[in-house]
Amino acid sequence: MKNANPAPLGVFTFGLSSLVVGALFAGWFGSFNAGNMMGAAVTALSTGVILQIVNFLMIRGNALADSAGFSMWGGAVFGYFGQVWIVLGLILLNWKTGVGGPLAFLLLYTCLFSVGYLIYSFKLKIWSFVVLFIDVVIAAFCGFLGVFYGWAEGNIIAGYLFMLLMPLALYIAFKEQLVEVWPKPS
Repeated sequence: MKNANPAPLGVFTFGLSSLVVGALFAGWFGSFNAGNMMGAAVTALSTGVILQIVNFLMIRGNALADSAGFSMWGGAVFGYFGQVWIVLGLILLNWKTGVGGPLAFLLLYTCLFSVGYLIYSFKLKIWSFVVLFIDVVIAAFCGFLGVFYGWAEGNIIAGYLFMLLMPLALYIAFKEQLVEVWPKPS
């Protein structure tokens, strides 16, 4: 019996929550206030939990990947983003106006670690993830500059780049699903 690949669920969840957080950064919901932060925090926390479940399933071996190395890479990516989303949710739950240090640090951390995953995705020739990680690196760095240094345009740029992750993630999720059901050429 063939197990279902958990990766499309994780990528789909990541894409939808990136849309919500991106809209917050882009200013679609107004300023960073407690009401807006609560909605984004719940989204971030639930995304983090789902990504940790996908991480567990990938590392356990339920992925339909071609090799164990790819499954471990996928598990590591989902585990990394799962903990980033959980920490983001906790930061947003405790949001105080004018205190952006923890969020700025998380954005810088996300930027730096994503550079590593970008390089590894490039080495594995997983081009859709290369594009996704390029977007994450630039968005997280612009968000860091916006939150830490007060560069307002950086938050807006980060917001739109985070929102761009949604169609990228949907493409990856649907591609993963189609690869499994599409007949393979003989």
